[in-house]
Amino acid sequence: MQEASADNAPDSKASLPWHRTVVGKVAIFMLMGVIFAYLMGAMLGFTMVERSARDQWGREAQMNAQIVSATIRRIYTSVAVRTDPGGQVTQLVSTRPIGDEESVLSTGFSPIDVLALASAQTRHNVWLFSLTNSRRFTPVANAYSDTAGELVFPNAAELGNAPFANDFYVGFARIGGEAHFVSSLPIISPQGDLHGVVVSSIGLKSELYHLHRELILKIVASLGVVLLATALLLSMLMHRLFKPVPRLIRALTHIAHNRADRATPYTWRSDEIGCMAQAIETLRKKVEEREHLLEVKEQALRYQHLAHHDALTKLPNRVHFNDALQEAVTQAPHGAPFNVMIFDLDRFKAVNDTLGHAAGDTLLIEASQRVQALLEESDLVARLGGDEFSIIQQARHDGLAKAQQLAHQLVEVLKEPFAIDGHEVHIGVSVGIALAPRDGTSSHTLLRSADVALYTAKAMGRGRYAVFNPAMTMGGAPHEG
Repeated sequence: MQEASADNAPDSKASLPWHRTVVGKVAIFMLMGVIFAYLMGAMLGFTMVERSARDQWGREAQMNAQIVSATIRRIYTSVAVRTDPGGQVTQLVSTRPIGDEESVLSTGFSPIDVLALASAQTRHNVWLFSLTNSRRFTPVANAYSDTAGELVFPNAAELGNAPFANDFYVGFARIGGEAHFVSSLPIISPQGDLHGVVVSSIGLKSELYHLHRELILKIVASLGVVLLATALLLSMLMHRLFKPVPRLIRALTHIAHNRADRATPYTWRSDEIGCMAQAIETLRKKVEEREHLLEVKEQALRYQHLAHHDALTKLPNRVHFNDALQEAVTQAPHGAPFNVMIFDLDRFKAVNDTLGHAAGDTLLIEASQRVQALLEESDLVARLGGDEFSIIQQARHDGLAKAQQLAHQLVEVLKEPFAIDGHEVHIGVSVGIALAPRDGTSSHTLLRSADVALYTAKAMGRGRYAVFNPAMTMGGAPHEG
């Protein structure tokens, strides 16, 4: 017999994990080695390129600052500079803001002309910004004569407050919503007050990082090619050594999708493939058995639901309601009091006779939905038959007030018109109320009391509610609303 049981398979083979097989070890070693080597090489290369590029950008930005400061000093002879020990210009010192009307009249140059001269040498745009009272930099002029937006430096905490401490700054900044790599020369008064800044760019951030993007794309492409070649090699190796594995995987996939009608292949083999196949076959049989039991259970639940719910409104039916009422009566001595309401729809028969049974069914569905919207989570509404409904309302405190409140809401919400098949339909509702345990300690007594109250409400003109009173059975006046 070829179909051997998984329980009879050799323990050593059945317990052999995948990572201890030859193919598993080769696959793991090759993939991990390739990924590790490429990731380390990519990280190292990217770091070196990033550092080199940053240094180059910084040197170019500092050179631009030197060129801009020299150009400004040629025009504005009253401007002085401050330098660091290495000779780098770090500040422009001026008794008044550069680029104002007085400087234009005294030099004959507009700020745009001065910035254009500097831009011609740096081959990039140069901006002049003034500092407002709110410590924001607004544009005065730029070399390209285009519209410039506000100057925004990166987080000041990351820069050691450099732009706001009147210091020279080299790095990224946003001008008019675009990120540039810039050098920023503060313009200060002899007393140290900041007038503004002269900013020269070496290029947009997106342009400067173009090389980085190309490098990353090449790294990803190379890694993809190597991984593809490795995957092809491994697939060929696994195909030769473990040809049955794809079929066993498909068998497991069928089981995972609850398709357990096909027998598992290779159960006759005595190696680890056979052990795996036998385990899959055992699982398949278990799944097949479980699916059959689930179908039986689902069918039983479906029948049970149909037996306890109304097919039209999907509400609990009379059987379900009677069971719930009997349970509530049983728990009443130990639990909270509750109310029982019976109500039916006034003028429902006229709608049924005039517009047809389909319209009547729609009316019942919409009316039941309105009623459900009024109930709390612990309450229960059921359709007893026709247009007759009943409610079990939990009432831990002041049951009479809760019953009257809900009954009043029922009357109000159901007298609102319904739109049925293009017709405006008006109905009403009559409600009878019994309080447990005051009006009965058995389900039969409570239903009878609520029914008597309902009859009284109808007799008093419909479209109202009545609370059961023992006097009702003896012709006394009911408590109604």
